[in-house]
Amino acid sequence: MAPQNADTEMGDGLPPAVVEDLLSDDARRRALAILSDREGPVVVEELAAAVVAAREGCGEAAIEATDQETMAEELFTEHLPKLMATDVVAYDSMLGTVELRRRDVAPQRQP
Repeated sequence: MAPQNADTEMGDGLPPAVVEDLLSDDARRRALAILSDREGPVVVEELAAAVVAAREGCGEAAIEATDQETMAEELFTEHLPKLMATDVVAYDSMLGTVELRRRDVAPQRQP
């Protein structure tokens, strides 16, 4: 029997400190909630637009292209690497899509 660390959840869950870190960033939290709402993979640029729209409280069609591009770059450089390293999301570089793999980590989307 493997020893259990007090910081580790039961089963195959991530340690609470890791989950807390993943959810500590607003954009990452919004991206996870959006992925949780959608079935299947989402194109990263579409995810970026949805994150900005959620932050701004408007429709995705109202998002400026530069804001979408900035968020897509932020997703690629900051958020997706961290989420992929913890196996929370999977990224398909051939299609440019991301898919949620661990729904237990994703927060519920807020209205």
